[in-house]
This record gives sequence, C-alpha cells and structure tokens, in this order.
Amino acid sequence: MKKEDFLSILVYLVMLVIALFIGLQIIEPSLEKLDLVSNVERYGFATVTIIAGILINVILFEVGHVLGAIIGGYSVISVNIFGFAYYKTKTGWKFGLRRFEGLTGETKIIAKKEKTKPRLFLFGPTIMVLIEFAAAITIFLLTAENVAIHHQALIVAGVGAMLLVYNIMPFKLDNFTDGYYIVLLSKKVNVEAYNELIRIESLVYNNEPVTDIKKFDEVTTMTARVSLYELYQLIDKNAFNEAITLIEKLEKHEDKVELEFIARVKAQKLYIYLLTKAQEASETYWFKELTQADRKFISNDLTIETMRAYLLYSGIVTKSQSECAFVIKRAPKALKNNLNDYRKEEEINLFTDAFNRVKALDGNDMLELPPLK
Repeated sequence: MKKEDFLSILVYLVMLVIALFIGLQIIEPSLEKLDLVSNVERYGFATVTIIAGILINVILFEVGHVLGAIIGGYSVISVNIFGFAYYKTKTGWKFGLRRFEGLTGETKIIAKKEKTKPRLFLFGPTIMVLIEFAAAITIFLLTAENVAIHHQALIVAGVGAMLLVYNIMPFKLDNFTDGYYIVLLSKKVNVEAYNELIRIESLVYNNEPVTDIKKFDEVTTMTARVSLYELYQLIDKNAFNEAITLIEKLEKHEDKVELEFIARVKAQKLYIYLLTKAQEASETYWFKELTQADRKFISNDLTIETMRAYLLYSGIVTKSQSECAFVIKRAPKALKNNLNDYRKEEEINLFTDAFNRVKALDGNDMLELPPLK
C-alpha cells in the first residue's frame, strides 16, 4: 500500500467519525425536539439536510477559491462542482459536464501578473467554512429548539467541518489537497513552478498547444511536475539526448521528488534505452538502478506514457506475453482516465509503435491492440 493510500484511509476514517458525531449528537436529538414521528419525516429531514449541507459546502469551497484567486492576482478560467463546469474558452464562457481533479470540485486559475499570492487561493475554502461556522452558531443561538433551522445550521456546519478536514491535510492523499499545496508553496521556487504549472494546465484544459515551458535549476516536487511536461515533449520530437540530460538531472535529486513523478521520469529513461541501446542496457537499468518501489510503480501505473515503456520492456526484455497482454488491455482505460486530450494523438502513436515492435517478435502473433481513442 502506498503512503498516500494509507493516509487517505486515515483521513476518511476521521471524516467517518465526524459523520457519526453529526448523526448521533446533532441529527438524532433534533428528530426528537422537532416532533418528527414517522420514518418518512425523520429520514426525509436527515437526508434533505445532509444533501443540502454537502451542496452548500461544496459551493462555498469553490466560492472561496474564486475569491482567493481574484484577491491573489489570478484569473479564474473554470469552476467545476461535481462535474458541472462553467469554463472559459477562446470564444467565451461555456457551461457543460467536465471531469475534475479533487474530492468534490475544482477551480482552475491562471496568473495575471508575475507576483501572485497563491496561498489566498488555497486558504479561501477554509475562510469560507469559518464564516459558515460563525453563521451557524449565530443561527443556533437565536432560534428556538423546535425550529428546523436551529438544528439544520449545525448539521450543515458539521458537513463543512468533515470536508474541511480532507482539504487542509498538509500531505498528499488520493488527490492533491489545498493543505498539501500550502506546505509546498513555502518555498519561492515552488510558487514560480506552481504558476507555470497552472499556466500549462490551463492550456491543456482547453486543448491548446503548450509552448515555452519554463526551466528551473532547482529540483522540487513542483518543478519536477513542470519538467515532466517538457520531458514528454522532448520524446515527441525524438530529442533523446536532451531528454536523458533532463532525466539524469532529476534523478540526482530524486529524494526531493515524490515517487510517482520520479518513477514516471525513470520510465521514460527505460523507454529511451529500449529504443536506442542494447537489451542488456535496459535490463541493467531495470534491475540495478531502479528500486523495487520504482519497478512496482512502473509495472502498475495507469498512465499511457509509463505503460508504453513497460510494454516495450515486457516484450523485448522479459518476453512475457501475459504482462504485455495486461498492459495492452488497460491502454484504453488509461487514455480515458486522462483529464484532457493534450498529447493524446502523440501517445496513441507512440503506444501503437511500441505494440508493433513487440508483436513483431517471435511468439507474439496472438497479441491484439484494442481501439485507442
């Protein structure tokens, strides 16, 4: 189990404890004080209030992001709540269903100026929930026990507390939380890399070409994320020498980079070795230079960039038909899991080329490539 998976489980358990507290200490007593007798009334009150609490707090979170972004010197280009997105395009603002990264929603931004304050954007939801708490306590104190809103205010605030616990965690969970970004942005170089990253992601989000990627001398988790975009572009251009130079720079500082990013970087080095060097060099790199954690991640990663490297390795070096079939079967899912179409055609071509190289080897006639789109 990965560290972030373990931490995610712990955080979800804390959220569950909060949910139980809300149910036992707030909702259940309120059912008695409001004289709700039938099960329809009781469950209806609880269900409607909880759903309303979730919707109110998710909206408050994104409103906090929007206000924090504007104050911090950013332009908002997309607000997504449960997949319902209001987003900016070249021709104006549009509304539609779009995927998002996050627990309940996502606000995408881009810096308007060089000096920005990303922490205002990241602290926005916390400030909004604190305001909500103050409003809930005020309503609770000013209303009678036999009035529904007396109890509903606390329930809604409790739901906000539950979601806030997840959002303020200062480490990576199954998603990147605001709390985790706040910790990273204590370094100036990470602020610069963060702004460059959201610039790139805004282009990616609208399926526009990514050009003039900023280079950083210092290697951190944030700068490495930017470098990964540059690395993929170098591979698209067959600029393998430049790609290896970039990879080796990142490898020298891999202790400063999260496993998933450095493992994906190393997968590209393996891929280049498989294309340009003898089989022995690729095998040596796999067993001598990659750690067990690297190898495990590369063999299970569900990104098409890593998968083409592992497909080549499984076909050329280990000659494992079962592993090749495993990778090929997951390829369509990997493409669908990408949040954007950026580089999709390039990766389909690269994966197809890797497949053709493997299938051309003896004994692989039975391998079939499913439709990739």
